[in-house]
Amino acid sequence: MLPANTHFPQGIGAAFYDLDGTILDLTRVSERTVAALEAVHAAGCANVISTGRNLPIVPDAIRLPCIDYYITVNGGQILDGEGRHLASKAIPRDMALDMARWLHSRGAGLNVLTSRGAYFEKRLVSYMTQAVHRLDDSSTLSDEDLDEEISSIPNRFTVDDVEPEILAVDEVTSFVEKMGACFDTADDLARDAAELEGRGDLQIAVVTPTEIEITLKGVEKGSGIEWVRERLGLDREQLVAFGDSGNDLPMVPHVGVFVAVGNASEAIMEQASCVVDTMWEDGVAKWLEHALEGEWYEA
Repeated sequence: MLPANTHFPQGIGAAFYDLDGTILDLTRVSERTVAALEAVHAAGCANVISTGRNLPIVPDAIRLPCIDYYITVNGGQILDGEGRHLASKAIPRDMALDMARWLHSRGAGLNVLTSRGAYFEKRLVSYMTQAVHRLDDSSTLSDEDLDEEISSIPNRFTVDDVEPEILAVDEVTSFVEKMGACFDTADDLARDAAELEGRGDLQIAVVTPTEIEITLKGVEKGSGIEWVRERLGLDREQLVAFGDSGNDLPMVPHVGVFVAVGNASEAIMEQASCVVDTMWEDGVAKWLEHALEGEWYEA
């Protein structure tokens, strides 16, 4: 437990960290952030990764002994620090296949994360496609050059069509954990996201102006936090979360304090209890260092 301060009269029992854009720069976590995570863990505060990625594409840089839990695919899967599954809310295979066919008919490019791996269509290149591509290629290509490379040169993440990967799921040993869709324009996204939400059985997270993530209704990072909170026997006021983009917003009502990094979207900053320095300036690490001393920090 981290010591009490003006915002945490009961102390801090668990901290929840988004990865991409918050503490993870594609495949890198700074030494200062790793040191802060280790110090927090040693002080008795649980470290919980809360990410839209699934475990196969969580980089080794953050697969650390000081991580106690992983909330993956926006709350669809919860694992312990050793990577063992504790809870699962997968998308039924037939539902995933129907959505894929409908979204293809609308012109979207798709990705699907299953317990077998991560698969991204070449038709439209998503933010996450670029992040996972760099697991195999540490080059410093510009986003434009990387878009062209992914679209023209096959690698272990990109496929022509995700439907065969959905069909390969057997729902006994492998599952559809999350789906995603990229659109040509923000208007296309708004139109199709509204129709998907109208079904009533899906949770839609808008992560960029042209990209959404899809899980079952009620499956989002906040539901993952509740599962961990109850397991640890903590109050909401003893929890802190860190984030930068749209799929982090569901964490806000489930923690005592939500911290936005300086590179976060405007919508995230508006909901945050405080804003710290950017990911590249080790904003999260600075907040944790002050919390270890019983101090409150914001940029």
